Amino acid sequence: MDCSVVIATYNRAHLLVETLRSLDAQHIPPTLQWEIIVVDNNSSDRTKETVRRFGETSSVAIRYEFEPRLGQSFARNAGIEAAKGALILFTDDDVLPDRTWVSGILSALTIDRLHGVGGRVLPQWEAALPGWLSARPDLLSWLALVEEDTPCLLEYPLSPTRRIVGASMAFRREVFEEFGLFQTSLGHRGRRFYGQEEVEFIHRLLLKGKRIGYEPSVVVHHRLGASRLRKSFFVRRYFDHACGQARHMPSGSEAEVLGVRPWRFRHLLRSAGEALVHTALRRSDAFTLQLALALEAGTIWGTMTRRPKPSAGPATERNP
Repeated sequence: MDCSVVIATYNRAHLLVETLRSLDAQHIPPTLQWEIIVVDNNSSDRTKETVRRFGETSSVAIRYEFEPRLGQSFARNAGIEAAKGALILFTDDDVLPDRTWVSGILSALTIDRLHGVGGRVLPQWEAALPGWLSARPDLLSWLALVEEDTPCLLEYPLSPTRRIVGASMAFRREVFEEFGLFQTSLGHRGRRFYGQEEVEFIHRLLLKGKRIGYEPSVVVHHRLGASRLRKSFFVRRYFDHACGQARHMPSGSEAEVLGVRPWRFRHLLRSAGEALVHTALRRSDAFTLQLALALEAGTIWGTMTRRPKPSAGPATERNP
């Protein structure tokens, strides 16, 4: 098998079917042998039935895998283990790849002799873009958008403008065999947007001298509905990100209360007071203060709920 496309999905059958249609419409060289693997991360909707029905008429082989342990990293790792391809491509269940996405990624990996590659992720706005968001381009990276138009090799550490994301990325199978799988203490978990598993994995490769590229001619479109164009979404995104980061960090040696350094509680109270006052007075910086409060609260909650970090095992084993 030349390549496998892995899609981790959780309760998005209505979006997943459009992703599958985009993949089924790929312009593929006739000699290419490839497959699609959908990993159901313990969904409660009609995901299994959706995949089964689509596979009955699809021009490409589609396999359904079930991963009961909630977490995008668990699901992606299950997809890697099930994949038969020498190259493993990843996209998401709310993404529409262009018709040359698969062939473009394979060309970039082969021609440039890369160990991994990712492409451009453009927005497909499915609701009107609010003025406050268009005035805050710094927030767009939280929507997993990558819009740079210049190809490059990635460097450690990744930056917001020189990076690849899970909506459009691919790696050679041997990198998983050599360096292990995605870190399961990171990554989205159900409705929690912890994230960072892709960054940690790519950093792992870059630090070992592997060549990871960004190719802007490889394009997917990220479907963004009204629920992700609200201030509350970004507040929650900041909270979850900080929580996930804190859960991943080791315990400190300083005096702690419930696992948290006391100064953080004082800072939380100050941040909460400022955000409350400025929001009540409708000041222009109120939203910025709300985001800062979400970061502080997420860090504290993540620290309080921190668990021992599991390791990313070899590609032939499931993470515990």
